[in-house]
Amino acid sequence: MRLTALVPIGFALGALACALALRHAPAALAVDLAQPLVVVTYWQSFGALMWLTLFGAVAVASVGYVFAIKSAPRHLRMTMLISALACAAALAFPVVFSSDVYAYAGYGNMALHGMDPYAHARITVRDPIFDAMLWQWGNPPPMCVYGPAFVWFAKSIVALSSQLGPAAPLWAFRVLACAVLVLCAPLAYTAFKPFSQSRRLTAAAGIALNPVAIWSCAEGHNDIFVVALVLGGFAIAVRSRAFVGALVVALAALVKAPALAAAAAFSVYAWPRREMRMRVITGAALGALITIAIAAPLEIGAQKRIALSGHYFAQFSVQYALSTVVPLWIAVTLTFAACAIAALLGLRALYLGRPSGAIYVAVAAWLMLPNPYPWYALWILPVAFLASDVRQMWGLIAASLLSIFRYYGDATTELSAPLGVAIVVLQVALPIALIMAARTNRARPDLRETRTPAPDFARLRSP
Repeated sequence: MRLTALVPIGFALGALACALALRHAPAALAVDLAQPLVVVTYWQSFGALMWLTLFGAVAVASVGYVFAIKSAPRHLRMTMLISALACAAALAFPVVFSSDVYAYAGYGNMALHGMDPYAHARITVRDPIFDAMLWQWGNPPPMCVYGPAFVWFAKSIVALSSQLGPAAPLWAFRVLACAVLVLCAPLAYTAFKPFSQSRRLTAAAGIALNPVAIWSCAEGHNDIFVVALVLGGFAIAVRSRAFVGALVVALAALVKAPALAAAAAFSVYAWPRREMRMRVITGAALGALITIAIAAPLEIGAQKRIALSGHYFAQFSVQYALSTVVPLWIAVTLTFAACAIAALLGLRALYLGRPSGAIYVAVAAWLMLPNPYPWYALWILPVAFLASDVRQMWGLIAASLLSIFRYYGDATTELSAPLGVAIVVLQVALPIALIMAARTNRARPDLRETRTPAPDFARLRSP
């Protein structure tokens, strides 16, 4: 486990290098540097230097991470400790590369002031939190695309911390996201109970020690809350509470909609299994209905506004790369067709009782993203450890780690087509090629699916 220490060490070294480099920041960046949380956005050559400090941190941390996966960690508590240390080191970075946490604080502040976060309207009320948000996002800010549960959560965070200054809510989101990532280790360990002890520990470490997951949480991205709720739902399901587990998975969509995909996949898996079919499908359906009843009025209004003022924008994605040689509509059609095929293959495998079918559903989701930022890798990362072949597992892990290249364009204003195509090849094409080349029977013993009956979540009992 000694090499696993490279995960927090990598981020600590990166934070130190970033702080030293920031001393030589150009004077033109003075306004950015004066913000409550410094965001590297279009900093040109100095932005490239900032990105290199993050890339170096992730590269060093990835060495320890890969060792942790290969060595099959023996202690869950050690995984949690190393994850916590790595998160603390990542939080020590003096800059981040995403402004999303400003939007979270802004939406919470809007809700606190009786404003509609789902309305695309100018903000006329001014306070330090709104000022900070509008500097990052403009006025009017983009409308909220998150579920009402997250807006309620954001409102509570702002209400409790705003008296401490505009930086306090930002730090609250970031620290809580890191804490939830650490909590994902025991949740994953429990959720993977139908598998071997080695697989359970590997899944826990594979999620909680992933360098891109650690960085995404240090930036405060809310995707980790969805991951934790979904893992929690499956952890409940394997403890003979399939109905409640499926309900929790579906209700996670009140934070962010992709949780419904996990609920649908769980339902497909349960359908041919008589003992668990009704519990899972009823729980998932009830959760989906509750989500729709609460969120539909808000989402319908938001979608109408998007239809009026928004447009489809593909960047650094498969459809973007294809659009450099064919019209965009053809690129989108081809990409979505490939996604549909992959999703159908995955759902068929799930229906037949092979959990590794979720790999192809994850591939479909990753392909379909018009702009695959690193934090979206949190959606697909837990699926990697359902793989029946090590190449499937490493393919999704590679997709998560290589997504760090997506930050480069935003940090430097280098958004050229050649760079975009290169990033697509790195973070999408190569990992997916690795997955598609996998052969089910050539697997590490602890990853191979046996011919025993598929796990029955309705009958599993805790020790």
